[in-house]
Amino acid sequence: MSMTQELDPLHDEHPAPPEPPEPRSTKRRWPVLGILLWPFRWGWRILVGTTFCFSGYILSYFTAIMVVGWLYRWAQGRVVHGWWKQSPLRPHQSWEDFLDSLGPDAPVSRPRWFVMSHVREKLNHPGPDGQKPSRLRRAARILTIPFHSAWCNLTLGVQGLLCVFLLTGWGCALMTFSWEFGWLNSFNKGYEQAAIGPLTGLTGIALFIAAMFYVPMAQMHMAVTGDYRAFFHVRFVWTLVQSRITPYVGLAAVIVFLALPLQGLKTWAGLRSGYDQTWMDASDAELLQLLSNFLRGVALYLFVSLLIIYALAARIYQSAVLKALRRGWLHREDLHPRLRVWLEKLACVPERQPDPHDLVKVVRWSARWNYRRVMYALLAVLWFGMVGAQVYVGEFLNYHPAIGFLNHPLVQIPSVDYIPAHLHESATRPAPADPH
Repeated sequence: MSMTQELDPLHDEHPAPPEPPEPRSTKRRWPVLGILLWPFRWGWRILVGTTFCFSGYILSYFTAIMVVGWLYRWAQGRVVHGWWKQSPLRPHQSWEDFLDSLGPDAPVSRPRWFVMSHVREKLNHPGPDGQKPSRLRRAARILTIPFHSAWCNLTLGVQGLLCVFLLTGWGCALMTFSWEFGWLNSFNKGYEQAAIGPLTGLTGIALFIAAMFYVPMAQMHMAVTGDYRAFFHVRFVWTLVQSRITPYVGLAAVIVFLALPLQGLKTWAGLRSGYDQTWMDASDAELLQLLSNFLRGVALYLFVSLLIIYALAARIYQSAVLKALRRGWLHREDLHPRLRVWLEKLACVPERQPDPHDLVKVVRWSARWNYRRVMYALLAVLWFGMVGAQVYVGEFLNYHPAIGFLNHPLVQIPSVDYIPAHLHESATRPAPADPH
């Protein structure tokens, strides 16, 4: 039998699933202790994530990059754990044993912010020559323990945001230009150029909506594979979108719903100084402190919202991959090498369902296409509701120069640094020296 035949899901013969190990490991010896430590473990992670979403003026946009990388790693662990729960080998192999079989680069259920995960495996991992690591190499690895996870979060976050902005940035840039040009043109009475602002704005909205048809699933594919090139596996990603179009529209609805309070809080923060007596009577330094405390609460809302969104997206991706394989829309050789290894180790690659009768196939295709058109229209309306309605109305009430249109925290950089530059400058300016 050729290698092609062995990997072809249409062939009658499939690789036999791995023999289940016996007996099952009892590695998780202290379940009660894990339950007692759960609030501390997650409380610490939420606290750090909230702090990174708003760590200070300008600095927040750099620390928020680590939040993206951490969320990607968390989503990867959730997807693989979901496949493990569906695996026929689960009764014979614990989750911890499965992770051990994957080596030092195995997914993690609860990623760390700073300290290295899977410390023992990474320290003892063979070197490039396949031999036991030398003392010097092991010492060098020990030195990276305190900040290894921070570096992983940072590098993955940078890669993920570059990919996202490569698709969504064009629409955001056009919306920013349309807003600035529209106001400048209205002040200068340039009637001949009056259409440029609205047309570029509508074009930017259309480009952003088109990108958002693809971006959420592409983010999840990159997160699970850990490979930035997977973000641009267009055929694979779009097949996943089509295979789970209804939950995918539901995910978009959740993002738009969670974005509404976020937009409202962002707008309210700027308007509050016009009617709240405490804020009106405060000095610049006191106003900066009041606004910073308020934005920390917004950052907590943002981070919890991101946890909800990524948990839902991971669940959709997990089921979409298996459904696409089962229906024959994707084949085993279409899988990313890392996905293929995981699914084969778990014996989770589903058998392809037999093709229905030709008449049934035509009826299904027609019904499916009509249904998808309705879902695509609903998807466009939802994304328009976020960027075309929420953002434009919010920025009209309280404009945030450039960043209001260039960054959408639930999709791009998860930062809520909305401190005006003039307020920060005046509040931090040294007091003039007393002439006496």
